[in-house]
Amino acid sequence: MYERVIIPTDGSDVSFQGVEEGLKAAKAYGIPALALYVIPPSSISGHRLEEYGMELIDQFREHQKNRGKKILAKVKKEAHEIGVELKTEIREGPPYEEISSVANPGDIVYICSHGRSGIKSIFLGSTTTRVLKRTEATVAVVRADEDK
Repeated sequence: MYERVIIPTDGSDVSFQGVEEGLKAAKAYGIPALALYVIPPSSISGHRLEEYGMELIDQFREHQKNRGKKILAKVKKEAHEIGVELKTEIREGPPYEEISSVANPGDIVYICSHGRSGIKSIFLGSTTTRVLKRTEATVAVVRADEDK
């Protein structure tokens, strides 16, 4: 049915609900998974480099990579515990572009929305919406429970 499960995470509790569902799906389908951490373009990089200095921007990137490694290690541990083959990858760029570019037509992407009620419930997160529009892969939107 599917070749691989793509599981993007930003490390938040909400995104880990998508991680859990994605790992369960990989286990049920008997297919490997790819956990993806994307470092978004820094808000600092939009400012003049002479104001902040390249060194500060490099330190920020290094901090984000280390954060991503820790988050992906947690996902890898969970995958190992349930017997799912998992690869991990850290990318840098707009999250929706990176998620979409790594997903192939035979993949399924498990991505979280933010659990909302009322008028907010008609809107998905901007990353989720953009992935839905941009990728040729199947996308499973996991409705997150923000109280969890």
